[in-house]
Amino acid sequence: MAEKKKWVAGWGAAISEIAINHASYIKDQTFRYVIYPSVRGEKLILHFSNEYGDEAVTVTSVNVAKRRSGEYIYPETVTKVTFGGKAALTMGAGETAVSDEIPFVFDAGEEFCISMYFGELTALKTGQSAGGYFIKNYYGKGNWASEEAVPLEEYGENAPYVFLNTVDFLTDDDVHAVVAFGDSITALPWPDCLAHRLVAEGYRNVTVIRKAISGNRVLRDYKYRLKTHFGKAGIKRFERDITQAGADRVIVLEGINDLAHPNPNNRLCGMDELPDSEEMIEKGYRELIGIARRHGMKIFLGTIMPASRCMREGMIQEKTRQEINEWIRTTADCDGVIDFDRALRDPADPGTLYPEYDSGDHVHPSLKGSEKMSDTVPNSFVL
Repeated sequence: MAEKKKWVAGWGAAISEIAINHASYIKDQTFRYVIYPSVRGEKLILHFSNEYGDEAVTVTSVNVAKRRSGEYIYPETVTKVTFGGKAALTMGAGETAVSDEIPFVFDAGEEFCISMYFGELTALKTGQSAGGYFIKNYYGKGNWASEEAVPLEEYGENAPYVFLNTVDFLTDDDVHAVVAFGDSITALPWPDCLAHRLVAEGYRNVTVIRKAISGNRVLRDYKYRLKTHFGKAGIKRFERDITQAGADRVIVLEGINDLAHPNPNNRLCGMDELPDSEEMIEKGYRELIGIARRHGMKIFLGTIMPASRCMREGMIQEKTRQEINEWIRTTADCDGVIDFDRALRDPADPGTLYPEYDSGDHVHPSLKGSEKMSDTVPNSFVL
């Protein structure tokens, strides 16, 4: 009898507006993204979105192939992705799309690349930027989607994810997905560190899906266009982002931007946008817990890590951070607490990150800090 299989989200990026630091429009350009699978798979389904676009976009062709190293693939493994049997995908403004089921066999830890070519003038509106040691994206002018390499000597790397936001794997029946939900701290490597750690420890039944947006806040959208790439408030996007194929649990680490961004000297984000701990708890975290419960998912809350930006205005923000963390540790009706605050703070100065875990901006963790965050997640929470 054949082994039972099911579809599970194996890779993900949150949907937002793209920050205009790459290009507003592109033409005749290839994007190549490296995907690290933590489980074995036999087929793929790719999810695309033009949710924030105000005009139609066309992806001329999409290919998947095994990665050799860097921007190089094994050409003999190139497999075409189709959409209703066609090579090209066109999405109208605000539309989403999924590919056909694509046969493509890979093992846990065997990286592959998804390469997309845009032949027509294309507005870049919907996508996501993430960064860090494990996140590898490449781009180059010309159609290199099925070629061995994208010519980095002429163009570059660390492009945004455009339109592509989730990849589902046809995998074993005992596999499930964990959603890592949050802001720029989660858009950095700690979810990758967790996936790599679990594979190194011999586990082959869990994927870690990143649904994080830099600058994102739990409660509020940003009022000004300058910050639209910070995304819809977490409370508004949470249900959409956690309801992924095979996902049965979510780790939430979000809230630092609700506290750290409001500033009396910031004309775009003044102190009137600063919530207190009661509002964050009642209108934020309790609502997230309720949404997860309605979908039958376990939810684990991470404590908000130290940030020097909270140490101002009579320490109002720091006081609020401490109150929220105390509620998470002692009262929150969640399935478990991951105390990132205690794990990464400096014992000599608990309002700041431990120097080795600090990237240098006193908010975001270094690679060492991301590894420490990964190590802080109990295996029982994700397996």
